[in-house]
Amino acid sequence: MAETGPTYTGLVLDGLARDPGRVAIRFGDGTWTGQRCLDLVHRAARALERAGLGRGDGVTVLAGNRPEALLVRLAANQLGCRVALPFPDGPVAEQVALAAFAGTSALVYDPLRCAAAADGIARAVPSAALFSLGPSPLGPGADLLDLAAGCSPAPLEPRYRPEDVMAVRFTGGTTGRPKGVLRRFARPPRPPLLSGSVFLLCTPLCHGGGTTADLALAAGGTVVLHDGFDAGAVLAAVERHRVSRMYLPPHLLYRLLDHPLLPSTDTGSLRRVGYTGCAPSPRRLAEATRRLGRVLHQTYSLTECGPVTRLGPDEHLSPRLLTTAGRPYPDTGLRVVDEDGAELPPGATGEIRVRTPTAMAGYWRDPELTERVLRDGWLHTGDLGSVDATGYLTVAGRRDPMAVVEGHNVFPREIEEPLRGHPEVREAVMFTTADPDRLERVHAAVALVPGSRLTAGQLHRWGREHGLGRRAPDTLLLLPVIPLNGLGKPDLDALRAQLDDGIGRAATAGAREEV
Repeated sequence: MAETGPTYTGLVLDGLARDPGRVAIRFGDGTWTGQRCLDLVHRAARALERAGLGRGDGVTVLAGNRPEALLVRLAANQLGCRVALPFPDGPVAEQVALAAFAGTSALVYDPLRCAAAADGIARAVPSAALFSLGPSPLGPGADLLDLAAGCSPAPLEPRYRPEDVMAVRFTGGTTGRPKGVLRRFARPPRPPLLSGSVFLLCTPLCHGGGTTADLALAAGGTVVLHDGFDAGAVLAAVERHRVSRMYLPPHLLYRLLDHPLLPSTDTGSLRRVGYTGCAPSPRRLAEATRRLGRVLHQTYSLTECGPVTRLGPDEHLSPRLLTTAGRPYPDTGLRVVDEDGAELPPGATGEIRVRTPTAMAGYWRDPELTERVLRDGWLHTGDLGSVDATGYLTVAGRRDPMAVVEGHNVFPREIEEPLRGHPEVREAVMFTTADPDRLERVHAAVALVPGSRLTAGQLHRWGREHGLGRRAPDTLLLLPVIPLNGLGKPDLDALRAQLDDGIGRAATAGAREEV
């Protein structure tokens, strides 16, 4: 059925067709032209259709950042299938559970990276067809690329309707098992498409950077695809391919700043370095502007609705604004409300609620949660924040990571910002545990500059003198680096394990007076 109005898949395929001879994707030492990308999309779509897949079926793609994975998503969508993208390097048990939860009719997987998970999914969902991206060591299934090679590359009429569900996108899972966010094919061209950009993607396709990569292709640009983050490789690619845009969560941005090759790398092609995902360090943002130029672009974004607010490059020049997440997009409504839903005055902290044209259709297989979160056209984010008199949003954190200590609410920003202010601290992350009496305890992990001899006790005293007060953490864990998960965010479970194992230099409540 022909599409009407702008759709996500239609925008990307139109962008590839606009200049089919251009380099659309760079991966390793190879290049993919727009035409080569289109050919694989249409060939793979026909191969999947011959296997019986069609509108409304669920296709799970389990693979790292490789061109075939990006394009097979589009092929499945062209048939009207909804696509789920679990994190490719997550625990096998979680990948199996998510594939079953997503209603998988077919699994497309990377045989070199995800064979164990594919085997588990085949056992858990025996009705699912298995397709590998290349020869597979598994017995069942077929090589989708081989099947596609025998199909026509002629353009395929889209089988979807704009109101159909295009994707099940899993949330980051910071508050429990990831939820499945439903995205429809219908999509306004938002944010505005920027033509001619060279976008470097080094975070997983299943995360927000994957959407930015699609939009770069839709605008006629080029995607430089890296299968994972390596600061040296990113810097080399920026200089070699004249990268103009990239997406880096704050903790990956810090690692780029700390890399010894940065001073000798030509980064003059950069026009936008986007970041989101967790509260950044104002000091390190100021450093990034000094060293990379006026290129930083922050968004406050959620899987459920996409970008809500933005802080542009020029706004990063104001120290006062570096603690904020910017102001709402012109087409976005934002409220901060109390527990009764009444809008709060400027400066007061409450729940952030948003109204945006790119809000989700709901949660997969969870109508009750959908009804709680989507009400009267507003998304109840579960995030806490405040808006100042000039309209700038400050995000305090989620209700869930918030700790309640001796009857007082403690938010990550209140712990992290005073610690980040120390000149020998590169990163600071708050995390919580529960004691045997089920009382919450607040801890902080800190990454120090190389060669620092700062002690946890000295840092505790610094924190008390610079705003921690009664909110001082029970334990400070001093580490060379903060462990990250596959999405580039702090791995809180790994930090709890290191605390239990006594790894790193730490001070408990009884040692805070050390100097």
